[in-house]
Amino acid sequence: MEKIRKARKNSDLVIDIGNTRIKIAMFVNDKLVEVLSFSNQSAKEISGLIEKSGARRGILSAVTHIEPALKSLLSERMELLEVSNATKLPITIGYNSPETLGTDRIANAVAAAKFYAKSDVLIIDFGTCIKYDLVNADGIFCGGAIAPGVAMRFESMHRMTGKLPLISDWGSSNVSWPGKSTRESMIAGVMLGIEGEMAQYIERAANDYDSLMIISTGGDYSFFEKAYKNIIFAHPYLTLEGLHEILKFNID
Repeated sequence: MEKIRKARKNSDLVIDIGNTRIKIAMFVNDKLVEVLSFSNQSAKEISGLIEKSGARRGILSAVTHIEPALKSLLSERMELLEVSNATKLPITIGYNSPETLGTDRIANAVAAAKFYAKSDVLIIDFGTCIKYDLVNADGIFCGGAIAPGVAMRFESMHRMTGKLPLISDWGSSNVSWPGKSTRESMIAGVMLGIEGEMAQYIERAANDYDSLMIISTGGDYSFFEKAYKNIIFAHPYLTLEGLHEILKFNID
């Protein structure tokens, strides 16, 4: 937090509003120096940070509602770019309904094209939903798949059945196969199910691209890292890096 408060004039602010969390990143001299994460309910604290940041420009991305007061504050404090489907991009969108494409998926694709230029890349983003997206070596976003995230799978089993419990502490639980209780069986069903899902998308993509790079991002990837650590490269701030590239492409 101290780095954001003491940011210099040659700094950029990246604000990424997700379904459950808001992430704020500071880039100084084109380098990511700090990332803060807040609940979507922390508008007052976020506003205070923005006022003290001193950033000369910023980019705002949201997959959910943006508070008008927050947008107004950002516009008053800096040159602001709000990402939309009309925003100019350093990649090509090969998607049949670009107007429905989430800005988080766009940002991930832009970052993948930057870090792995001239490579075919499969991006796996473990957020509220799990997104599997392909960017080819020509810098074209080819599309992908959207699946329920980890917490969403546990919640849906509880809500849509009469007796299955809501498991909220799955992150601290071991995965056992075969499950010896309803709880163990549910955890195995979700966690091993996602591992199998990942394997299927990786196999399909590898069949289409001979030299495929696989990268991951999102808060829940660490729970699957052990199973795929030898073939997947983790980029925890991929979305923020992509948003910063979009900002530079439009304002520099």
